[in-house]
Amino acid sequence: MKSISRIKFLKYLTQLIGSYLIVANSSCSWFSQKQKTITSPDKEQLFDRELIQVSGYFLTEVNRLKKLALPKNSYLYQIPTASHLKRFGELAKALINQDFNSALNLARELNYEVVRFVDTSTEQIFYGVREKLINGQQIRGWGSYFINTSYRTNALLEVPHIIADQQTETIGAKTFLMASARGFLIAGAHRNANGHNTADVCNPIPSIFQAVHEAWLLSGTKVWQIHGFRLANHPNFPTNTQAVLSDGQGTISPEVLDLSQRMRTSNFQPYVYNNLSPSAPLNRQVNQGIKGRIFSSLGGTQNVQGIYCHRQGNAFIHVEFARSIRNNKTGREKIAKSLADSIKTLALT
Repeated sequence: MKSISRIKFLKYLTQLIGSYLIVANSSCSWFSQKQKTITSPDKEQLFDRELIQVSGYFLTEVNRLKKLALPKNSYLYQIPTASHLKRFGELAKALINQDFNSALNLARELNYEVVRFVDTSTEQIFYGVREKLINGQQIRGWGSYFINTSYRTNALLEVPHIIADQQTETIGAKTFLMASARGFLIAGAHRNANGHNTADVCNPIPSIFQAVHEAWLLSGTKVWQIHGFRLANHPNFPTNTQAVLSDGQGTISPEVLDLSQRMRTSNFQPYVYNNLSPSAPLNRQVNQGIKGRIFSSLGGTQNVQGIYCHRQGNAFIHVEFARSIRNNKTGREKIAKSLADSIKTLALT
């Protein structure tokens, strides 16, 4: 009897210990899961914490970015590597696809930040990427890029020659706002930052500007690129030249023709680079019979963004404004309106 009681007791004890181990293991597992839940970062919280929220005038932001741009002969511009170009292209695609969590992760790698900008003058909302400052300064000079999540025109406004072509950033930004365009690209360094044309993003050099341009050139997207010139540097031009328009190929595209007509209606004097005969009806319409080829120096024929646009079958409009327009506040307002009206006519979604 004593032997049987001992066996029962041992069996009971074994069952009791087993039950305890099961409960203990379950408790440990639950605690581990709770710890994991508590310590793992929530994606939405991470997004809210890293996304920079800004409210104000977009034109003020663009002017701030211009002041931060790397100046001429500063020798501070960093040439992007192949890896930089690839990763920034991915960042640009994430931004245009509104995949903001991916954009945040990629931006962090590249010393960039993602900003949600509410323009209080138009109530439009933009998402953009801009370089993180080190001691209040940019260290790379790669530019800043913004998308409009509720765009009305499938257009990109590009300002490649910041500082060098004075006030082109103002005209570009005003046009971007008025046209409710899809994207705005602004360079981050003077074209001669490291010496002559070393940071000219319109040339065939490795540039983040071009990487973003390619990523954002979607089906039907049209590009208006804003430049500036000094009439004194072009003695063969008519003395009343205020602008030179071009599609970069020597033809008169519908976009170039429309902008030319609108500018003349607003009392500006544009001319159009083209390869037509001076007496051709279309050349007579835009140039009053003046030979279009004399404007080839401002035709943008070697512009890498234009070349890429045409290769993809997208429209490219290269616009050069004289100082008489760019240095006059009223002139900037009027020309931005002409540009925006043309875009709204020819780039509606």
